[in-house]
Formats: sequence, structure tokens, C-alpha cells
Amino acid sequence: MFDPFDKKTSLGWSGRLAHYAAHQNDEHRQALFAEAMRYSGFHLENDLAYSPYWSRVPLANRAGLLLFLVDRGIVERAIRRGRRVYEPLPHAETWVCAQPSLKQWHSPILEFVLSLRHELQRRARTPRA
Repeated sequence: MFDPFDKKTSLGWSGRLAHYAAHQNDEHRQALFAEAMRYSGFHLENDLAYSPYWSRVPLANRAGLLLFLVDRGIVERAIRRGRRVYEPLPHAETWVCAQPSLKQWHSPILEFVLSLRHELQRRARTPRA
């Protein structure tokens, strides 16, 4: 079976997800990555499909960015109305722009953060069943 999760991805986690990198069992990391892929695919696809950049990026890369932002504390993994959401913190855009190592990717990352915000707005407008 094809596993898009590369163990090296988690080795760079040094913040909020660092404990996943230390797991001896890959199943926990793979489950987290699968969750991020589902969210990136199901919930962000409408926003990102029309992007000249993100429409060409594989889903696994989107999930990797999502988890990178969670690890750095810029996006919070939370439960809202009984569902998992990824919520950018108020200073997310400022943080991205302040990272010199991300300079060449500022625009795509900011577009990604904006799609996360749009997803949360859509959820807030959806009546609770």
C-alpha cells in the first residue's frame, strides 16, 4: 500500500508536534498525517483548486504544510461542534511574513492560511444539525 507519509517529515517537528516525532510506532504519525490529508482535501479543496500554485501541489504536500503550521503553533488543531478543525491564530499571517526562511513561499502559505480561515467561516455559517 502506498504511504504518502515520509518519516523524515516528522523529524523536523520541534514544536507542538515534537512528541509525534518521538513515537516509536509510526501509526500515530500516519494517523495524524491522514487526518491532515483528509482536511486539506475535503475542506480546503474548493478554495485551493483555483489557485495557480496550489492546484498543482500534491495533497500530501498540503497536509505537510498544515502540520508544519500546527507544529510551529500558528495553526491550532481543535474540535469545534464535534469536528476536527485547523484554526489559524490571529497572528498567523504576521508570523509567516516574519520568517526569512519562508520568504520565497510567503504568497502560497498566506493563500493556504486564508483558505483555512474561509473554511472556518463556512462552518460558522452552517446551521448546526
